[in-house]
Amino acid sequence: MLTDTTKKLTRFSRSALAALLAGGLLFSSALAQPGSTGELRALVQQEPDNAYAWTQLGDAYLEQAEFEAAREAFQEAIALDYRQVDAHFGLGLAEYNRGDYQAALFSFSETARLAPERFDGHYNLGVTQARLRMHAEAAESFRAALDSLAPEATFEDEFNTWLGLAGQLKLTGEFDAAAEAYEAAIELEPDDREVRYLHAEALYRAGRGLEALPLLTDLDDSANEDYRVPALIADVYLEQGQTDYALSSLQRAIRKAEENGSASVQAGVHIRLGLLQRDLGRAADALASFQRAAAVDPASWQAHYNLGLSYLEAGRIGESISPLETAVVQAPASGEARLALATAYDQAGSAAEALEQAESALSLLNDELLRVQARFLAGRSEYHLGDYQAAAGHLAIVVEARPGDPQAQLWAGLTEYQRGDYGAAAQYYERAVQLAPASREARANLAAAYLADARYTDAEFIYLELIELDPQDRQSHYNLGWALLSQNRRAAARDAFQAAAALDYAPAAEALAEYFQ
Repeated sequence: MLTDTTKKLTRFSRSALAALLAGGLLFSSALAQPGSTGELRALVQQEPDNAYAWTQLGDAYLEQAEFEAAREAFQEAIALDYRQVDAHFGLGLAEYNRGDYQAALFSFSETARLAPERFDGHYNLGVTQARLRMHAEAAESFRAALDSLAPEATFEDEFNTWLGLAGQLKLTGEFDAAAEAYEAAIELEPDDREVRYLHAEALYRAGRGLEALPLLTDLDDSANEDYRVPALIADVYLEQGQTDYALSSLQRAIRKAEENGSASVQAGVHIRLGLLQRDLGRAADALASFQRAAAVDPASWQAHYNLGLSYLEAGRIGESISPLETAVVQAPASGEARLALATAYDQAGSAAEALEQAESALSLLNDELLRVQARFLAGRSEYHLGDYQAAAGHLAIVVEARPGDPQAQLWAGLTEYQRGDYGAAAQYYERAVQLAPASREARANLAAAYLADARYTDAEFIYLELIELDPQDRQSHYNLGWALLSQNRRAAARDAFQAAAALDYAPAAEALAEYFQ
């Protein structure tokens, strides 16, 4: 018969343990054989008020993976005797296996509360909290499990609990504490290469890369087939400004991945190398690395994404679109991929496609800077499509978020000009000129807004500046003529139109014929 002190735990493999956020998988009971379910059903029928018999029946159902029936039996036991700790524990196992993690959380919480000395209650509470992404709470439960190791926990229990604690501490950003937990696990199993790697990684993420470096070089021996080790070594070297060593380590990681890794692993290392090369300004090398990544693993959206970005940054707009379209198809929820594709479409002059991708990116992105860029692209696209009202809405938000961006000011001004609000357009253009005084485009648009807003003297002043900068600017000569004519300065206006006509500007000749015959 089963008692509180004889209930033990069966564990999954360590690789499976690491798979669940390095936080542990649920322990299920390795039960003493309580008898057949038929015998136990007969027993509870004879003794319906026997909470212990109902608990045994629940354990038997658990053994047969009949989780709904187990749940009902444990609930009956608890209704009869709320202090039946084994029933709470078994109910937690049943609920977890049914996928009702909130219910499992309550059951394991009650197990830990009613029997604080029980290791398995605290451990399974931690596992369930980890599953529910309650990482800080899970860490506390694993600590409580470590405090309750005796008498039921085994050597392996302790090892796995340290791993669970370390995994949750990493997820809460407590990398120093995580490194200490991994170190405790290593003391129990010093030959476990995976845990030694995780320990070094935690040290690196805690800003203690130099402490991690000798641990990693010990791992990176002839027996090492794990590409992550030289890749992490590269990160440490890069953090220390040793780019040549970092590049060498990544090349070694690529060799290991090619010898032992899957296509996705190989692509991942090529991508990391490409990102480093891009950061170092080695655009051609980065492009080659991303091309290799996409060739090795065509299913890698990151490879296509970075390849498309490299083409985009190189001004090879036509070549950027196909890999970015592939990245979006493979990762439709990636706002970054959609933003990059929107940028490519925008630069290619495909306004409708750019708008579609920019709006999708806006709905997916969380980073506010990227969201503003998506709005900017959406506003530009709407402008090109003639929807000036929608464009104005987006661009006003962009200007508010990026007041120092002359392009944002310029496009907001263009939109207001098309809407007929020349005063508002002039204000945006004035700011654009302040931010980019060398921009002829901004000055020309400012002058046009002044002219349309009947601010003829202001328009005259700007056109004279433009002509001084470029005496061959026939359009500025022509528009200066209109600014002067609107002030009834006919002689000066005729001179401006004649200067434009001399530069073969047909509208100027037409204005002379109409107003000065």
